[in-house]
Amino acid sequence: MKNLIFRYIQKSDMDEVFELLNQLTEIDYSDRNKDICWDKFIYGCSIGIVGEYNDKIVAYGSIVIENKIRGEKAGHIEDIVVNSEFRGMDIGVKLIRKLTKIGDDRGCYRITLFCDESLINFYSKNNLNPKKGEVALKRYRK
Repeated sequence: MKNLIFRYIQKSDMDEVFELLNQLTEIDYSDRNKDICWDKFIYGCSIGIVGEYNDKIVAYGSIVIENKIRGEKAGHIEDIVVNSEFRGMDIGVKLIRKLTKIGDDRGCYRITLFCDESLINFYSKNNLNPKKGEVALKRYRK
């Protein structure tokens, strides 16, 4: 994929990214104020990356940089998605590499990613491996 580039997300990308994220989890974004969504995202601790191929966004992911109380930083990779038409071309692997590099460059001592068990082999291609004895506990808002 010679024409594939990775770059930081821009506000003008939001419609395409929302559409892409619906391949992960379908959400009705029609009532969301995109200006407010953008401001909350960009002025927080999140960094978003898009993969663009021939002027079309085909991949998206983000890393949240958390400042720890002891002065360290931890990274959390979120929302990894590659357009279903472009899967199997190592775009996701390259996207994860870009995000982990951002975490490394920002001084993260740890980078975490939560995923379904079926995706562990995919993420381990980028040195993201389960830690023996750890379990992710989650609580979702109803």
